[in-house]
Order: sequence, then C-alpha cells, then structure tokens
Amino acid sequence: MKIDIFKTLITTFILVLMTVIVSFVPGLMVILTPLMLVPIVNLFIKSKNSYFVASAITVLFATLLLSTVSMVWITGLVLAGYLIGSLLNMRSSKERMLYVLTIFYSFYTLLAIIVFQMANIIPKVDVWFKDVTTLYIKLLQEEVKKGNFKAENIELFKTAMDMFMLQVPGLIIFCMFLLSLVQLLITMPLLRTFKVSTPNFRPLYMWHIPKITMYLYFIATIIKWGLTETDVVMLGIVTNLQYVLEWIIFIQGISLFHFFMKIRKTNIFMNICIFILAFLLPSVTQIFGMLDMIFNMKSRIKRK
Repeated sequence: MKIDIFKTLITTFILVLMTVIVSFVPGLMVILTPLMLVPIVNLFIKSKNSYFVASAITVLFATLLLSTVSMVWITGLVLAGYLIGSLLNMRSSKERMLYVLTIFYSFYTLLAIIVFQMANIIPKVDVWFKDVTTLYIKLLQEEVKKGNFKAENIELFKTAMDMFMLQVPGLIIFCMFLLSLVQLLITMPLLRTFKVSTPNFRPLYMWHIPKITMYLYFIATIIKWGLTETDVVMLGIVTNLQYVLEWIIFIQGISLFHFFMKIRKTNIFMNICIFILAFLLPSVTQIFGMLDMIFNMKSRIKRK
C-alpha cells in the first residue's frame, strides 16, 4: 500500500486544525467550508491510500473531540472530497459535479437534522421560530385590541408561518446548491495550481441531467403515497428526497428555457420575463424539465 507520507501529514494537519477551530468557533464553518475541498480532493487525486489514512485520522480525532458539529462537518467534507475526486478521475463535466454535490449535501444535511431532532440534540423546526412567532402574535393581539388590525390577521400570520416552515427543506437545498456552486468555483482553479486537470462549466443551455433523476423522483412519489403520518422517519426521508430531485429537475427546465433564448435569439426583456415566470411557477418549470429529459425538447427547437 503506497502512501505519500508528506502529503498525508500536511493534509491531515490542515483537516485536524480546521476541525479544532470549528469545534470552538462553529460560525467559522461559513468561511472555511468553501475552501476545504481543495486539500481533500488534491490528496485523493495524488494518492487514494493517503486520502483514506488522512480521512480516518481526521474523523477519529473529530469523534474524540466530542464535538458533534465538527464531526458531522468534517465527515461531510471528507465524503464530498471523495465524490469530487472520483468524478474528476471519471472526467465528468463540472455541471454533473454540481448536481451530484448538491444532492449529496442536501441528503447529508437533511438526514443529519432528522437524526439530531430524534436524538433531541436540536429542536424541531417549529421551535426554531417559536420565540419570534410568539412575540409577533402578542404584538398583533395588542394592535387588534387597539383596533388597528383585524383578528383575521393573526390567523393569516399563523398560516403564513406554517407555509414558511414547510419550505425550510427547500431553502436548505437551495443553500446547498449555492454552497456546491461556490465550492466548485473556488476548488477547480486552485486544483489547477497543483497540476490537477479540471473541467470548465459548460453554458447553462448545454446542461443535461440524466433521466435517472426523474425516475428516482417518480419512485419517491409512489413510495410516499403508501406512507402514513405515523411513518415519521421514512416520510421525512422520502419528502426530503423529493425536494432535492425537484430542485435538480427545475434546473433542467431552466436550462431548456435558456436554450430556447439562445436559439431563438430573444431580446433581453423577454429573457428576464421568462426567468421571472420560471421562478414564480416552479412546478411548470419542472414539467418542462421532465419533458426535456424524456423527449429531448432542445433538439426540437428550430433556429430563428
């Protein structure tokens, strides 16, 4: 088993140091996370055995620190580094890396939240906003007594908060997409400085997401039909899986619209209107994304 001792020691030191820093100052994850794939992926490309040794030492150290946050954080990054390193070896496109990384981070984060909630490490979603919601309702009640607001406004606010909490998984997935995008934009150029061959992003209109994404979405939907509210864990996993896949299919729909704009040479005003409608009507955009996956709609659009 060949191991590059020097690279292993350097990478392990960096990972352990970052783990210690995050265990004491968790807020620094926001700054450190976009940069952390560089040493991990570089080591994976140069020596897989070295990567496994460094990863095992780092995760073990994080476990011994008894810091749940830092352990989950560094474990996720180590696994993400493995994914990106493998995709680089397969010479995958950068957009494929983007949606694979988005899917992984989304699943990893949502499952971690579910497990933490079941273990009572973190509160349920409704508790996150309980203090703010309670305070705002009290203020509304005072205004109702003064005659400045109607009592119906309180119910409207409660309904709006319930709808917002249902959107939390979707917001998390969107954040994971942005994180994946930023990580790749930072990681790929830096890896080139270490003489690692990396791909460039193709234009959005050339993106093509595999049909397997759509098939998984249909399977998840069918499974969800057979679940009840008592199947809490399975229902949570399947629902979050749907959120992730819906976002990926949505991207394919956006890609189709962009292709239409490119081929038909539409004006800027029309382009802006199309994108606004696409985001305001995500379900319609997802349908177009599915149609493109099934019928290859891009090949049917005639040039102007």
